[in-house]
Amino acid sequence: MRGGGVRVAQTSSNLIAEPYAGPPRRPTLAEWATTSKGWRYAYEAATSRAKDAYALSKCAKEVRGFTLEGFKQEAKQMYKMINASSANVGHGKTLEHETRHATTDKTQSDLKRERKSRERGGWARVDWNLESIDECQVVRGRLIMANANDSNGPGFAQLTTRFRGKQRFAAYDARGRLVAGDPDEILDVEDFWVFEHGLKIPNARWRLAGRLHMPTPRAPV
Repeated sequence: MRGGGVRVAQTSSNLIAEPYAGPPRRPTLAEWATTSKGWRYAYEAATSRAKDAYALSKCAKEVRGFTLEGFKQEAKQMYKMINASSANVGHGKTLEHETRHATTDKTQSDLKRERKSRERGGWARVDWNLESIDECQVVRGRLIMANANDSNGPGFAQLTTRFRGKQRFAAYDARGRLVAGDPDEILDVEDFWVFEHGLKIPNARWRLAGRLHMPTPRAPV
């Protein structure tokens, strides 16, 4: 139930344990009856649920004041803050102090790379507004321990969280011309973010460790 080892001196694991890729495809009745896919599906689903429960139990034990509902509220605040801060970064500006504290070094590098990509594309300003968060759900919980054989030692808990909500987005060039998005259009958005918290590591806090991109479903043959 635990990922590979990491150095305890790190403030982040710098990796995502078993990245969530959406719910697995449920086998058909024929596959249940004639192949091993059904049994494998049941085994993997049960194992995943056990890992989720174990990660949440470690959070309840090791993260001061942790409750699932409390985490969701904090995750929603971080989601809004990081998105807004990222949209406002550009042309020499850096991430706000609070946002840097809420993101791992790897995530900060990703945000910086995205900013440079926007600038190369002629985006001088981005207007982003969060209309609503309609759903905030933890879909996966995993652990990365410094010693994979020591479940009571230091490590990291990672909670993959799905956000569903409504947003507005528009990008403008240096002359104020719209180059992407539509300020009047409300978009339905689904994001998967991985939040990480150190276990038995000094000054630990919840931080954004990664943003996952779900695979595009294949069209039926």
